[in-house]
Amino acid sequence: MSETIDLVRFRLQPGKSAADWLKANEKIDAWVKRQPGFRFRSLSETDDGEWIDMTCWDSPQAAQAGQSSFGAEMMAVCEPLVAPDSVVSCFSTVHLMQRG
Repeated sequence: MSETIDLVRFRLQPGKSAADWLKANEKIDAWVKRQPGFRFRSLSETDDGEWIDMTCWDSPQAAQAGQSSFGAEMMAVCEPLVAPDSVVSCFSTVHLMQRG
């Protein structure tokens, strides 16, 4: 089966902390788990402060639907925390070979 990975890289706004972002992500996690086709999500921070949010979906259609719904339902959670000019997003269709 081919899954789709939605990979988003971004930085937080000046003055916002990892704790601020992780608290906001409680709402995002609850939301994404209710979306059709959701598989799993990981959230990481690099040593230099860039965040990597990877969400795996059943299909490209599920990923597109999730992204469309996210904008309407969760953007208010993100806007106060994420630096808008830092966001880079991409979709990739993948063949998940191993998940540990």
